[in-house]
Amino acid sequence: MLATSLVLLAAVLHATWNTLIKFSGERLLVIASMDLVALCFAVAAVAFTDTPPADIWPWLLASAFAEQVYRFLLIQAYRAGDLGLVYPLMRGLSPLVVLALTLVFAGEALSAQQIIGILLIPCGLACLLWRGGGGDRLPWSMLPVVALIGLCIGCYTWFDGQAVQRWGQPWDYLVWLTLLSAWPFPLLATLARRAPFAVFWRTQWKLGLAVGFCVLFSYALVLWAMHLGSVAEAAALRELSVVLVVLLGMRYLKEPFAGPRLLACGLVLAGMLVMKL
Repeated sequence: MLATSLVLLAAVLHATWNTLIKFSGERLLVIASMDLVALCFAVAAVAFTDTPPADIWPWLLASAFAEQVYRFLLIQAYRAGDLGLVYPLMRGLSPLVVLALTLVFAGEALSAQQIIGILLIPCGLACLLWRGGGGDRLPWSMLPVVALIGLCIGCYTWFDGQAVQRWGQPWDYLVWLTLLSAWPFPLLATLARRAPFAVFWRTQWKLGLAVGFCVLFSYALVLWAMHLGSVAEAAALRELSVVLVVLLGMRYLKEPFAGPRLLACGLVLAGMLVMKL
């Protein structure tokens, strides 16, 4: 129950920071600001953490690389489509990736009920490919980008899950992962868009702090949950954020909420209920 509660709270935070990024016209600067906040936290906290064992470093490096690819592609995807379309599609693939990696490589025991629940989630999100989910279609050229984002999310989620189950110190892992992954985009923003980046922090520093803290806390909660229980189930339960994002997009970005999006949300919730009940 604790692991489930942690993941659901993380889903709320994850939906929040993605909505804030989509809402902003300066997505590179928002992501750079979010990473800068996380990096400051990690630098302040690293003295109070243990150094990862040698066998954890490959997981850390692989996760950090996948996250950089994910951030870069996320900016491209949010330029092309609705939040309520892009976010569910990219998140819907990740539980399948985690499930496949778990069954093939990790030997983690999952019940038939858990597997059915996990599979219901991406099946539901496939509804969004029909007529743009009731809104504007995502350009076909962007579908490989969204699929690659989902692959990156699934891979770094699985890498993180394997690392925290082996090391058993999710908080220390988060600090070291942040040190490895949170510096490229602030550096890019400083070198390529120094003046706009400075203006952003003077005028929208609250947005930067809010996104940064949402990212940190949501990541910390998911790592903790994966340490306590099933990596594949935690990855699937986090997709409650899909429902929240569709609702936030409708409320704050004036995006449509037609039948396909409603059906997708219903199947995501059904998958969660099948897993947990």
